[in-house]
Amino acid sequence: MIIGIDFDNTIADYTGVFHKVALKLGWLPPHVGQSKAQVKEYFITQNQEPKWTELQGIVYGSHITLAPAYKYCLDVLKHLKQQGHQLIIISHKTKYPIIGEPIDLHQAATYWLKEKGFTECASAPIDMNNVYFNETKLEKVERIKQSKCDIFIDDLEEILAHNQFPIQCKKILFSDQGSSLFDCINTWADLNSKVC
Repeated sequence: MIIGIDFDNTIADYTGVFHKVALKLGWLPPHVGQSKAQVKEYFITQNQEPKWTELQGIVYGSHITLAPAYKYCLDVLKHLKQQGHQLIIISHKTKYPIIGEPIDLHQAATYWLKEKGFTECASAPIDMNNVYFNETKLEKVERIKQSKCDIFIDDLEEILAHNQFPIQCKKILFSDQGSSLFDCINTWADLNSKVC
């Protein structure tokens, strides 16, 4: 099977990273919660949305290596590759931040994949020729279609529910919130039950 996988918040786990970086920059009081949603909410309620946008560029760029892979992700992907499945990363990510230092976010994510053992090493489960960063959500959905994915795993319901999403592709939501619309996993350890 061809298994497509999103990158941000599906493979790379940013839990606590936005909080840590914002604290380090002095942009956030320590009492704000550690989740990405709580950090975002703080900036929005303080009428500092541009700071939030800039923080995203910093985290997804120069500080991306602070994010670990989700637990079990690398091992599960290695196992799937050993079973003969083709793995493809298809992500929606702007090339450069909208605000702030013009760091190539595609290059930063590519570096992360290599450093964390997902690509470019003997045991890597993903070939770099199968990594696609798309500027828009529509381009991402089109790439899923072009790649003929049998399964696609994403943390965003919006992508899986997109009106151009290929009908024949099985949709798996990666979320701890659950879903009434899609098959859902909240840990990579549960993926095998959805692939079989």
